Amino acid sequence: MKTKLLGLSILISALFSAQKLDSKMIGCWKGTETDQQMEGMSKYWISCRQDDGKSILLFIALRDGEVIQQSTENGKWWTKDGKYYELHDYDGITDVYNYKLVGDNKVEYRSVELFGKPDTSYVFSDERIIETRKK
Repeated sequence: MKTKLLGLSILISALFSAQKLDSKMIGCWKGTETDQQMEGMSKYWISCRQDDGKSILLFIALRDGEVIQQSTENGKWWTKDGKYYELHDYDGITDVYNYKLVGDNKVEYRSVELFGKPDTSYVFSDERIIETRKK
């Protein structure tokens, strides 16, 4: 059993080390959307993508001005062939998006697969959070 777990761990590690990362997407980004996945719902998030493929998403959803969900999602991210992949640790499901960089500080997304099922209806964008430096 230990041998199988060790083998699986090595396989998963090798899989993620082989993934490509678009260096222009590394850093922290913010986004918002309204009525995209559910009528009357607004979502706000901060997504930080690290250069080792790890990611964290801080997320809040509001309906009629009331907070209905707050969460922190850890996971992994990578890019391949113009697609952005986001693996969520909490459920093991990878969401897939077509993505397009607009300048250095904006990314536009359109879903390809969400929650393990084909879905091209979700469209949103992220804006880079510019770090303020003291002089």
